[in-house]
Amino acid sequence: MPLLRTLPLALLDEAAYGRLWGLLDGAEQARALRFVFERNRREYVAAHGLARLWLGRLLDRSPAALTFAPVTPQGKPGLVDGPADLDFNLSHTDGLVACAVTWAPGTRVGVDVEVADRAVGADVATAMFAAEELAWLDSRPAGRGGRDVIAFWTLKEAYIKALGQGLSLPTDSFAILPDTLALVRHGGSLPAGQACRLWARDLPSGHKAALALLAPEDQALADLRVGEGLADLW
Repeated sequence: MPLLRTLPLALLDEAAYGRLWGLLDGAEQARALRFVFERNRREYVAAHGLARLWLGRLLDRSPAALTFAPVTPQGKPGLVDGPADLDFNLSHTDGLVACAVTWAPGTRVGVDVEVADRAVGADVATAMFAAEELAWLDSRPAGRGGRDVIAFWTLKEAYIKALGQGLSLPTDSFAILPDTLALVRHGGSLPAGQACRLWARDLPSGHKAALALLAPEDQALADLRVGEGLADLW
């Protein structure tokens, strides 16, 4: 089943931040120190610390002993010595980090989180969204400049991240409708024999989260499980 764990940064006090910092390896700590702004550094440490804690719990291994593979050019993370069927993905935005995990044969996962009231201009939607998506937005009271744009944005980002294609996939080459959570056109991006399932969640922290799971068409899937915070992971 797909799993989503979120960590609102408002819950991260200095003691917990220090413990997460201590879980990171030397390369992660060095990268964190290269961030110019403290906000970006905290997001990075929180996301990677959360991933280590949660993956360590799922794999029954020490979080600090996990070895992460180099991130692919498209931004896909991985473990050097993780199970072949394990796939995970990270996302962060102002005030929140998230880690999504799937552990089933032939499955891949992508997650995106955004501030729910983030302002996105109509010009962005017009430039980046598919014709079917723009038609849906045009039928809504707020049109292309309303909060519905974020619902599209998170779902599309989650799908791209599950595919592991990054910016190489044009965002208007596939179409998702948020009211039905359906991939209505994939433009050849979805591998043969695979299906895409999508979830969208409004989080108590004031963020939107979207998760995309790619899985064999004949594979039965349980629903998404969502957890928050670190209290049960230490």
